[in-house]
This record gives sequence, C-alpha cells and structure tokens, in this order.
Amino acid sequence: MYSIKKVSELTDIPIVTIRAWENRYQIVTPLRTGGGHRLYSEADIETLKWIKAQMELHQLKISEIAFQLKNNKTAATTADFGVQAEPGMGSSYSELGERLYQELTALDAVQAHRTIDFAFSISPFEDVFHRLLAPVLYRIGDAWESGLITVAQEHFASQLVMERFNQFHRILPVQAHLPAAIAFCPEGEHHHMGLMLFSLFMRRKGLDVAYLGPNTPLAGLSQLIALKRASIVAVSVSDPRLLAKLEAWIEACRAEHPGIAFVLGGQAFRDCPPSLAEYARSGDPADWESWYQSTVLPIRQRDVRV
Repeated sequence: MYSIKKVSELTDIPIVTIRAWENRYQIVTPLRTGGGHRLYSEADIETLKWIKAQMELHQLKISEIAFQLKNNKTAATTADFGVQAEPGMGSSYSELGERLYQELTALDAVQAHRTIDFAFSISPFEDVFHRLLAPVLYRIGDAWESGLITVAQEHFASQLVMERFNQFHRILPVQAHLPAAIAFCPEGEHHHMGLMLFSLFMRRKGLDVAYLGPNTPLAGLSQLIALKRASIVAVSVSDPRLLAKLEAWIEACRAEHPGIAFVLGGQAFRDCPPSLAEYARSGDPADWESWYQSTVLPIRQRDVRV
C-alpha cells in the first residue's frame, strides 16, 4: 500500500489532482488508516497511470474518462488498467477464480497478486474476499483432500491469501468507542477462512479485533480476554467433535466474564447443543449485520452508560 505522496511520485500526477479526481469522480477508492490517511493499492496506481495516458494520447477530459470507467468497469480487462497479466483474463468472478486457482497451484505469487489486485480495482474488498478468495481457497482445500494437489500447494495458497487478509486487517481504522473482540478457532480446528471473513466484517465496522487464527489452545484465553478488555468472542468450528470442550470453556468463561458476547460460526454449529445454538450465526453477511445491530450496538451503549 502506498501513501498519496508516493502515488504522486510514481504517477507524476499532483497530489491535489489525485484528491480532486477521487472526491469528484470516485476514480479510485483508497483505504484510510485510523488517522484518516489515504492508502493506495498497486491497482489504484495502475488505474491512475492509465487515466493519464488516455488524457495524453486521446486528448480526453477527466469527466469523459470517469464516465467510461463507471459504465465499463464490470467489463474491464487487465489491459485496460495496465495490469501485467496474460491477455484474455475476464473480470467475472468465475473467470478470475479459475485463473487464480491455476496461479496459486502453480506457486506463481506474482501473477496471483496481480489477479487479486485487479479484482480489488473493480469490486469492494469484501466482495473480493467472499466471492473470489474464499471460493478459490475452498476449491484448493477440496483438491488437496482429494489428492489432486500437494499440501505444499495448499499451504502456499493459504499463506498468500492470509497476506491479503492481514493487509486489510492492519489498516482498517478502529473506533475507540466500540467494544474489542478476539477471534479464534480452537485447538484442532485448522479451517479459518470463515473466521477471517467475519473478522474483516468486524474490522470494517470499526471493532478492535485480536485475530488469533486457527488451532488456538483454550488455556489462557480467559486471561487474554481480560488483558484485551474484550466484550466479544468470535469462534469458528467445522469439526463437531470439538464442541464439547468448547461448550465447557464458554460456560466457564461466562462465569468469569459476565456480560461477554459470543458469536459462533462454522459447519459444526448446524446441529449443536442448545447452549451454543443461541450464539450461532450463518455465513450470510446480512445475518452478520443483524448480529451487529442486536449485539454490538447494545454493548456500546451499555459501556457508555457505565
């Protein structure tokens, strides 16, 4: 990610011009840090370079180029934005998914990142995670379990996508007035794509999320909750054999931390004990928004009163 000063240097476009194009035409949509500073991706830089070239080569006005981008974004190709990938890469999620799968299984990090950068340039980041990265990782996991690819290929793909997750998780701003959360998969659970997606949702809402990831021992987590002053605990489990131990831990945790809110996701909770079912949520982002409204906002209001 690049600062607006660095982007200006790389594109030879004045800072004031970049800001004007962004504010008036939404040509690029940089992320913002907690301090409000803009952060641009490589795809944003390529877009700005392409715009400048169109203005110089074809004597087009910025308003004309912005109109073209708005109407043709969903049909854009990598050549349009100067992304150095092979010709023929379409912008539909099925096409991008097939290409990304081939690049990841070929251990081609350079092309895989370019494909992901292009996806971020034409879609909101949460859509890219839900509709491109998650399905590709699930497909890679299935291929590994079926013996079609090696464990090394699966690890490579997982780590590359984790890099992109960490990128957003790190820079999304935290709202100090919102409750803190921890997110983990218990020991023995290695599937954490769903947890990553939900953690990104919480981070986008402004929650301070400590992401512990997969295979996290339950011992010591109660002390971590106290240290973090966390009011929310998010847990993802796909293996139902892990539920009994988790249920006992949640009961003990509730006794030690009254008022703490749990949110549980994963296949294991489709048929789980009633004591856990009350916390279970589906993978539907609309259900997550409902959870946020019904759980997080009341916690915020309670903490304000306190």
